[in-house]
Amino acid sequence: MPAAMMVPEEENQEEMDNEDLETLLQRLKCGKNGDSELFQDEYRIQLLPKSQHPLCNLTDRTAQKGSIYLLQRELQVFSEHVTSESLEGVMDMNSLQGGMETDEMNDSTKDESMEDKPGMVTELHPVSVKEARYFLSLYAMAHNPAAADAQPAVFPLWVKVEVQSSRERVCYMGSELHSNRKGQVTGMSTFTVTAKGPLPTSANLPTLDVLQKRHRARVFPPNNNVVNRGFAQYDVFGTGSQDATGDNQTSVLIECSWKDVTSVLQLPPYNSDTVMHIRAVPGDMKSAAYNIYRELQTLTGFVEGLKTGEVLWCLEENATPLTTTVNNFIQEFTELHVKKPAIQKVQNEADINSPMHSMLLPPRKDLDFTEALWEKLLGCSGYQELLDCLHLVCTALQQGKIQPMVHRSNQSELACLVRESFKGTMRAPELDGSLPVRLLAEIGVEKMKRDYTHFFIAEELTTLSQLSAYLKTDASLEDDLTLLHKLHVILEMVAACKAFLDLPHENLRTLLGMALQHYGNHPHDDGHTFQLPLSAGACVKRVYERSQAAMWRLEQMSGGKEDQVTSVSQISTRPLYEHAVCALGDMTLGDPMADTQPYFLTTVQQSRVYFT
Repeated sequence: MPAAMMVPEEENQEEMDNEDLETLLQRLKCGKNGDSELFQDEYRIQLLPKSQHPLCNLTDRTAQKGSIYLLQRELQVFSEHVTSESLEGVMDMNSLQGGMETDEMNDSTKDESMEDKPGMVTELHPVSVKEARYFLSLYAMAHNPAAADAQPAVFPLWVKVEVQSSRERVCYMGSELHSNRKGQVTGMSTFTVTAKGPLPTSANLPTLDVLQKRHRARVFPPNNNVVNRGFAQYDVFGTGSQDATGDNQTSVLIECSWKDVTSVLQLPPYNSDTVMHIRAVPGDMKSAAYNIYRELQTLTGFVEGLKTGEVLWCLEENATPLTTTVNNFIQEFTELHVKKPAIQKVQNEADINSPMHSMLLPPRKDLDFTEALWEKLLGCSGYQELLDCLHLVCTALQQGKIQPMVHRSNQSELACLVRESFKGTMRAPELDGSLPVRLLAEIGVEKMKRDYTHFFIAEELTTLSQLSAYLKTDASLEDDLTLLHKLHVILEMVAACKAFLDLPHENLRTLLGMALQHYGNHPHDDGHTFQLPLSAGACVKRVYERSQAAMWRLEQMSGGKEDQVTSVSQISTRPLYEHAVCALGDMTLGDPMADTQPYFLTTVQQSRVYFT
């Protein structure tokens, strides 16, 4: 059995499951009632993780605690480009004849197969409904405690089904065992998943009455006591589906749930439970914090260059030499005797013309001398240019030509030199080696620390004491840089909420507190998703009314614990299963610019039975 077949943890349990599955597959291979034609083709069973469960994006199923087996047909298909990659985590049913073979025998068999069939590759395809029902019935019989040779519980078995093989367009079928605390199998849940779409408009969707009648028809004995619950998901900004959070972009999703659904595609009522899922990934050019992100990346290049010895300098050519710019900057202090912080000047006209940036993240104007100098030196094109500029600054300070102001909390070495110049005790540093780059990195760290702190405190989202863990004075440049990256992710989240949701101030404070606490105890991670409960206020209501739900779901439940029947109907703007999509025709799938998108209807029928 290949090692990739099993999940790494709990090896003893896996060995037992391996043997149980071998017995089960032996039954499937041999068949009963002489149905030999059913096994003319080869079949493959894969052990898939929980994240690839067929229902992982369809229902809120807390019962999905582990892996599943997925059965498909294996076909040899001719291809012009043959690779040597083999299927991982796959068990060949034919290899079970005569017991288990060693890995070496399996590898040699694969090599011979490739030599005998040049240009042939292995593909996995769905099976027919008839085959799926047959496999699942044998799976159920193999674990029925009433059987003399009943097997212990193993992972659930799911079968990928060809939708064209049934009028209902069944795309998946599955069985999942229930066991007691002693590990004895007590019952089983069976699942049938169907998929239809794309459907051009909501008029093509079934009504609530139709869905209720279909559900009641499956309940025996008849029971009109049906509990229904509605769910809706809105893509405020980003990917449009919860399972796409792995994509490298910021996403803001609103999820709602409520009881007593009154119609299909019903808008969430005022008393619905609402949760915002937000994931901030820096680097999005549409973000109001993009210019700050670019500044942080430049600083990151300087800090990393101190370790590697290689610095990525700015490649943009300046119309005016940087030494001239710095010299004019010093001249302003010399002629005007300015002894107050320099006023920030926006160098990029795009920043001035960006209403989102100016409204959501207004530039800070209380820059001290080193912070204003950092903005000038950001455009350094090389080491020599940086060296020349710092020589100009140190000479002016040592000669007493300027006496600029620096913030008391500014502990950079250049700020200390400024303070020494006040007393006439300054000694010019030897600007060689890595010192110029370190001086530049230090003033950049100090400036950006104050940028983030100023925004959060000015917006009354937090206090200085709550930010103290991120403003350490004894940390190394590398540690300071890590803390700045954490603060930037938090800033991106706040900017996204202000831009797309206009959340109340209390919600922003709560979100910021959650993020500060998380990154105070965890390493920097751009992919973390924060969940914030919301009240269905005006800002959330506007999202419902102006956008189409990316997902709308109805769950219906009847019966008790012993005979529970569940039906799930989910309507989405993207297909859940690619192999179940009809021809699209002239419809454009997933066009974000379209006013409305086509619908895809997916249903799940679940029945629970207990063995007697």
